[in-house]
Amino acid sequence: MSRNRWRCFGSLLVGTLSLPVVGCSGEEPSHEEVHSSPSEDLHTAALSTEAPQEGFQDLTCGYIPCPVFQNGNVLTLAGNCATYSTLLIPDGYVLDGAGHFIMALDPPGDRFKGAIARNCGGSAFYMNLRLMLNELSDVCDTGEDALVGIRFDSATGSVINTQIFNIRQGDGTGGCQEGTGILIRNQDPLSPTQHVGVQNNLLLGYQKAGVVAVGNVVVDITNNRLVGAGPIGNVAQSGIQIGLGATGHIVNNLISGHSYTGEGVASGILVYGGPMYGGPFSTDVLIQGNQLFNNDIGVYLSQGNADQSPPAVLTNIQVVDNTLHFDGVTNGYVYQAGISDLGTGNVIHSNVITGAGYDPATLPGSTFAVDVLAGPAASLAFLNPPRQVPVGLCSGPLIVQTQDVSGNLAVPAMTGFNITSAGPASPGIQFYTDPACAGPAVTTLDLGNPQAQGRFYFRATTPGSVTVFVWNSNWTQGQTQQVFIPLESAQPPAGALRVEPQH
Repeated sequence: MSRNRWRCFGSLLVGTLSLPVVGCSGEEPSHEEVHSSPSEDLHTAALSTEAPQEGFQDLTCGYIPCPVFQNGNVLTLAGNCATYSTLLIPDGYVLDGAGHFIMALDPPGDRFKGAIARNCGGSAFYMNLRLMLNELSDVCDTGEDALVGIRFDSATGSVINTQIFNIRQGDGTGGCQEGTGILIRNQDPLSPTQHVGVQNNLLLGYQKAGVVAVGNVVVDITNNRLVGAGPIGNVAQSGIQIGLGATGHIVNNLISGHSYTGEGVASGILVYGGPMYGGPFSTDVLIQGNQLFNNDIGVYLSQGNADQSPPAVLTNIQVVDNTLHFDGVTNGYVYQAGISDLGTGNVIHSNVITGAGYDPATLPGSTFAVDVLAGPAASLAFLNPPRQVPVGLCSGPLIVQTQDVSGNLAVPAMTGFNITSAGPASPGIQFYTDPACAGPAVTTLDLGNPQAQGRFYFRATTPGSVTVFVWNSNWTQGQTQQVFIPLESAQPPAGALRVEPQH
């Protein structure tokens, strides 16, 4: 990507990310979409024999204007509920929706502001909820009043098996830069690191973003479905955003429909930080096993210095084993990429990227499979750990990649490489591109692909160590593997006593 393009997008993101926001047309959820475990069903059934409280209020912290059953620190909704104001969850309490709705409405003569639910202590936990906003006034709010489904402020907690709908002003077609499904923030420099899990949730109808984590937080965002409204021209949406020091795992999520027809880009997953955004870098984020469909940028790594140059420090984000697809071109800029990377030493490999929208041949210079701001290829590296493989079985993948001096992937000028081996287990070894070691054996690799990588496997017939070399006239790199005989297959040494079975 050109430096000027990074500058354009950087200024756009700074304007919208100082406090996250929302917008899209929603859909009515089906009752089948909420699932609970048998233990949860039994828990709810046991509570249903008790009379519910009309609501919950704690003298120091906590306010829930809904009928609830209370069992210790677990508050379980007794039915659907409407509210004009934010639910405040006391420290350490669990709000169990039991599959019921909480609907936030504009109060008479005013409008709903802020979050539907948030912590008022150091931790809060949510499960089995359905949250939504309904027919709010189309008036924009900022700061603490910005619309959010669930908000964590300097708090630890979790959101599990919950559905969040229509976090937006009006019908979401306006330009309000707010409306986030789940907001996790901890930007107080004196606050300790907070840990939040977001798992098995459905988010749709948000105006700006599905899940946002900002500041000194560690998040586990796993097995969620996030549905954007794109292609739209009023707001550049994001499915998941992590930035300004936040870190954690984004794993096995389904993220779709984030496309902006205006002069900017939407993204499925966005990681941002550094002086370019006026805050710290987000480092050591794992992005793995996600399915990202029809997002302008599937995975957008945007971390730079104030002049939009790559940082001197390693950002070390891993983007591996994701599936990314875009049917066509809907972005208005136009810029579309399966993976777009401004950072230093990010690890990107083994992603499956398809579709005309990410094909460099569709609009050369505007559509990319992978777009990395990197220097020329300067080294060859193995990206996998050394393998330990039983005799006669197929190994795990061996993955090599050419990189620039900073560790960014870089496609080499000479893309052909040879595969050879040396060592005690070398006789009879064969290499394959098939993960089952099927098909014809190979002795060469081509790294002339958008991820500048070669992926292969081996099968050896002789035990011992073997060093596998990948090389051409420019670079040589080797890695030592171990081939062993499984214990159950090993023969007893000569002269060893044998214990015969007794009959």
